[in-house]
Amino acid sequence: MTCGKEARLSLRLAENLLQNLSLVVQNGFFLKIRRGCSLDAFLTEQIGLSREYIEERIQTVFLDGKPVDDLEASVIRDGSSLALSAAMPGLVGAAMRRGGFYGRLRSTITYRHTNDPGMAGEGMVHMKIFNLLMHELGPGILRKGIFVPSNDLAGFLERQTEAFWAGCSVIALNGEAATRDTLLRQGGLSRYDTIHLNVETEP
Repeated sequence: MTCGKEARLSLRLAENLLQNLSLVVQNGFFLKIRRGCSLDAFLTEQIGLSREYIEERIQTVFLDGKPVDDLEASVIRDGSSLALSAAMPGLVGAAMRRGGFYGRLRSTITYRHTNDPGMAGEGMVHMKIFNLLMHELGPGILRKGIFVPSNDLAGFLERQTEAFWAGCSVIALNGEAATRDTLLRQGGLSRYDTIHLNVETEP
C-alpha cells in the first residue's frame, strides 16, 4: 500500500448489520504489523487469536502466495500478502492444508523463510480472509480497525441498502459527523488514498 492522503472513518452499526462488512474482509484490507514477527506471533499477539482456534479453524494459510506449514518459522515482512482460510474441499484443499498428509505434493511451492537483515520496525500486510473465517474473524478485526483503499471502500458502501444506512447510527470522517451523501456523493472518500475503517456495534 502506498503512502498518501489518509482518512479515518468510524461507523457504529446495529449488531445484526456487522456481517454486511464481511465482504470487505474477503476482498482484501491492510493491517499494520511488527515487521519480522512470525505468523504465529502475528495471529496470537496482534490479531488476538487463541492457539486452539488457530489449530482447529485456520487450516490453510498462504504467505506471499505460498502455502505455509510452520507458522512459527514463517516471517511477515512489510508488503507481505497473507490469506487465511478454513478447510477447503477436494484434493487441492487437502494438499494446501497446513501439515496435511498431502503436503508433500506441493513441497516445491511451500513457503520457506529467508533471512532479511532490514526487517525491524513497523510495516503493512495485505490480508484476505475466506469462507467461514470471514464471518468468524471479520467482526473482531473490523472493531480493531483496518486500512482499505478509498475506491474499494466507496464502491462497497455505494452498494449498501437503505436498511444498512438506517442501522448506521454514527458516521464520522476524521472525527467530524458525516452522512452517506458526504461520504459518497460529495467526494468525501475519493479525496483520500486510504481509509482507516473502524466499526463499532450497538444492540
